[in-house]
Amino acid sequence: MHGSTTDRQNTEFDFVWLRAVWWALDMDGEAADRNDGGRMRDLEEIRDILGVPPYRGAPTDWEAAGQALGATIPRDFRTLVDAFGPGMIGNDTLLLQPYATDQDYDQVLIHQERMRGLEITWEDETHSPPEFRAKPAIFDEPGVRPVLWACSGLGFYLYWVARPDTDPAAWQIAFESARGEDWQFHSGTATSFLLRLLRGRESSKYLDYLQNVEQHSFTPAG
Repeated sequence: MHGSTTDRQNTEFDFVWLRAVWWALDMDGEAADRNDGGRMRDLEEIRDILGVPPYRGAPTDWEAAGQALGATIPRDFRTLVDAFGPGMIGNDTLLLQPYATDQDYDQVLIHQERMRGLEITWEDETHSPPEFRAKPAIFDEPGVRPVLWACSGLGFYLYWVARPDTDPAAWQIAFESARGEDWQFHSGTATSFLLRLLRGRESSKYLDYLQNVEQHSFTPAG
């Protein structure tokens, strides 16, 4: 059955609006990425899968957020959050936004809290044998650090593996299970990683449930 004229008009409006958000991020002088078209398609596919309404909240101060997080936030994530806003994917996965009005979704606040927790955990295990240390060796490399972008009430966290002097679009994704007992690493941007999870194209011990249709919803924060 073909959609109504109104449905088609709304879809066309959302497409134009999302593209305007994407282009606006290029106005800061950042060079356009050859993969922008593919990333726009990923964004639109995620929106369609989850049924995300356009975000009408206050714009994010990405420059201030980057300074607070100590890293340049990848452009695909900025576009994702500018388009969707903060919210819950399915029943538990929280897409965060810097300085979100609802503190349960405040990327900066939750990142800082989690970094303090990891620092304590990793400091406590300094004198433990390597096989009993939870800290991934990658975070012992000079300047390499986790930067949080999503989390779960069940206790998992999603980070970028931020590397100095490396294009943020090339950063890995790191998954930390509850209490830092298990870490997994994945390639691709946050947007492409999320889409692969929703489509069942990414193997993850803890996140495979996101491919289930009952998880395909988006509840805007507060």
